[in-house]
Amino acid sequence: MERFVIVAHKFLPQPDDDLVSYLSERLRYTVLHIYHSFPDAEDRCSFYRLYEGGELKASGQTRDYRHWPDALIYAKEMAFTLLWTFRAGGRWDRYVGMDGLCALFGNILRAAGRVKKTVFWAIDFVPRNRFRSRLKNAIYAAVNRRSCLDSDEMWDLGVRMAEARARFAGIPLHAYRKHKVVPYGLWLERIHPVPFIQCERTTLTFMGHLLEKQGVHLVLRALPLVISRIPAFVFNIIGDGAYRQSLQALARELRVDEHCRFLGKIDDSTEVERIIARSAVSIAPYVRSLDTWTAYADPGKVKTYLACGVPVLLTDVPWIAGEIERRGCGNIITEDPAQIADAVVSVFEPITNQRMRDSARRFAREFDFANLFETALGESMHALSRAPKQ
Repeated sequence: MERFVIVAHKFLPQPDDDLVSYLSERLRYTVLHIYHSFPDAEDRCSFYRLYEGGELKASGQTRDYRHWPDALIYAKEMAFTLLWTFRAGGRWDRYVGMDGLCALFGNILRAAGRVKKTVFWAIDFVPRNRFRSRLKNAIYAAVNRRSCLDSDEMWDLGVRMAEARARFAGIPLHAYRKHKVVPYGLWLERIHPVPFIQCERTTLTFMGHLLEKQGVHLVLRALPLVISRIPAFVFNIIGDGAYRQSLQALARELRVDEHCRFLGKIDDSTEVERIIARSAVSIAPYVRSLDTWTAYADPGKVKTYLACGVPVLLTDVPWIAGEIERRGCGNIITEDPAQIADAVVSVFEPITNQRMRDSARRFAREFDFANLFETALGESMHALSRAPKQ
């Protein structure tokens, strides 16, 4: 039975959770899941969970290091990643790091003889200005470059990432030891789509980290126009972040706060999916001038929207926007509030909405996590994943 270490920086659920679920629950492998809080989280803790035979065997977390400077926090993350990996014992077959720094930790463990094979699964690529500090940007670029070149496998979440890395970072495709595109997927079997006639037919839903680049403020500015045409309209906002208070203040200023449900961060993925599936429309209004990485990534919330069978409205920033419109799953919108309002109202039309719901679900079948992981991890695991559980 193979043994895996999965390491990530996290704020909301992301693909490392799905890989852990696949390996521990479906394949019953031993999995050590280590994750460190993002700077925007309420704490700067590190956590671990150890799974064996499909069951949680051990877990733990550090104290909160939020008052430490960033350099010491990153050193703390490396120390605990190495400590927990050594403490769990034995040699690990594969290590998957979800960003350049986490992949670097894995390559150190490989050099120490505790890991056989390392994978850098890049869930985003920021060509420039990832941080406000020039020094941080330089360190970020250097760490990512080394992890790209030194890891045994390079997995890119988005189809544009390798091209962008060649253009901006000077890393051609042939420089990787092995390269794959492993996109953001979804668990179709656990999501139950709702037909338009049974959904909350005047509800729009956004899910994500509440930052200005996510464009929720654009939707709020469109709400007076939407409400004038659909008085029962409701806007669900799932997520939290530094921009939440500004959004709530804007909603009050525009006098649309009674039509907005700020639901906060919801850790239960099935509950998030239930809320989205019951919505009439979903939205992802990325602001191009503020968003430095979505163009090269594969946003998970859009895949969740599709899996829930809900029409998607989004700006033309991620690669998938054109595919969504071409396949009839939704429409591309601009950053103009008047145009957003027109787009939202038009998709509430019953026949249009149901047609898009059907198309969204068909498109989503191409991103089922079980198939993606079988392909990414190799044919040796394919047969095991098909075998009945004992």
